Amino acid sequence: MGRTSGGHHPAWTVTMLFCLSLCALSGEPPLAGTTISCVELSDPDRTRVLMGLDATIERIEIVTPEFLWSAPGQPETRRFAAGKSDVSPDLVGRDGVYVEELRGKDGALRGVDFGVLDPDALELEGLRGSLVLHEPFLDDRAIGSLYYRATGGLISVVPLTCRRYPE
Repeated sequence: MGRTSGGHHPAWTVTMLFCLSLCALSGEPPLAGTTISCVELSDPDRTRVLMGLDATIERIEIVTPEFLWSAPGQPETRRFAAGKSDVSPDLVGRDGVYVEELRGKDGALRGVDFGVLDPDALELEGLRGSLVLHEPFLDDRAIGSLYYRATGGLISVVPLTCRRYPE
């Protein structure tokens, strides 16, 4: 039997093309260079999660309307005093903070678990939570939920719609 110019058997090439086609149809393209933005299901103008993905999660920020974070250099706005924001710092790679990916049996990202290892590792004491994608992405959208809690009785559970954007 003949081989293709790359030295591979023609049947191998057909099989690879078939597999790549199935991946494209599954709605789960490679995650490299992807941003996921999640907004409240009831109010699409209220962003609650921003996440950057490459081979793994590169950054994740949550929006906490109940708590304002220090944001040096942030100008004063109608909503916040100078130096304040409701957007958390990037949780990935911070000392005392963990971020774990949860993947389905198909390898698709299904959730993110995050929190502090030391209660004082972040400005919001005792933060822990999760982002769960309740279904696979279809047309780059999925329904999800954000849960977080912190010391002092702060608990929030927010239904979301998440969207993927290639970078």
